[in-house]
Amino acid sequence: MLEVNHVTVSFPHKGHVLDDLSLTLNAGAIIGIIAPNGTGKSTLLHTILHNIRPDHGEIVVNDLRYTNQHTTQAIHSRICSFPEQSDLFAELSGMAHLKLYAKLWHNQHRTPAAVSAALHMDDYINQPVRTYSLGMKQRLCFAIVLASDAPIMLLDEVMNGLDPINVDLISSTIEQLRSEGKLILIVSHLLTNLQEYADRALFMAAGKFVLDIDMHAPQPEYLKYTLTSPTAAQQQFAAAQHALIFPNGLTALPLTGQTDVQITTWLTMIRPWTPTVTLGPITLAEHFSRLYESR
Repeated sequence: MLEVNHVTVSFPHKGHVLDDLSLTLNAGAIIGIIAPNGTGKSTLLHTILHNIRPDHGEIVVNDLRYTNQHTTQAIHSRICSFPEQSDLFAELSGMAHLKLYAKLWHNQHRTPAAVSAALHMDDYINQPVRTYSLGMKQRLCFAIVLASDAPIMLLDEVMNGLDPINVDLISSTIEQLRSEGKLILIVSHLLTNLQEYADRALFMAAGKFVLDIDMHAPQPEYLKYTLTSPTAAQQQFAAAQHALIFPNGLTALPLTGQTDVQITTWLTMIRPWTPTVTLGPITLAEHFSRLYESR
């Protein structure tokens, strides 16, 4: 279990980057942390690792706290963070990196060779990292976390620079890790991808969680259409239905409590305005637009 208890972190000239933040997470889950750049996502991960010490509050991992060197080492043995590409050793091979992390985290379950095979890295895993492309380095960074076999994995923009084939490969591997009981916190801007496998989505703003979505809970359905330049009458219609209005012109009419007759009436009105009308819940990408994009 990972607990973030009333954590506040402040920086000079920035104020509270994390503001009395609390969170409790259990094993066997994928948690998406979503927000624009510079809003505290990475600061949260660094605070969990104790790289940044909070002004107030505490981090608790399986009832352990950062109180001394012994407990700090015990916590760090349970957490592995996605490294920066600049953290890689240019003259070492990818395999040497995997063996190093497996040894540091005392991994006896997942061999470096198995990690390399699972991520389709065998063709280059024994070559020096200086010969790797950016995408190969990114895959190695993920392989390093996999080689640690840590119970808690912190993945900050793990999909950056990957082509669609490798995004699918990493995504399926993350899902497999969840089935093994890992707790995975992932910061990502690939929201359509995150929507496919996250168990919970947390949106941050002003140092707080402003939206917390259980991805397995039933979500309200909406009738959705886009008007880039709505007329006054169209705006009045949307307001009368308590619609959600998005910066890109998307309008979402809530269907909760509406009869089939009412929905049919709406469709009859809307179809002359736009050829595309969809039915469904608000997606993560749409939530992002509504929360952060300016109108």
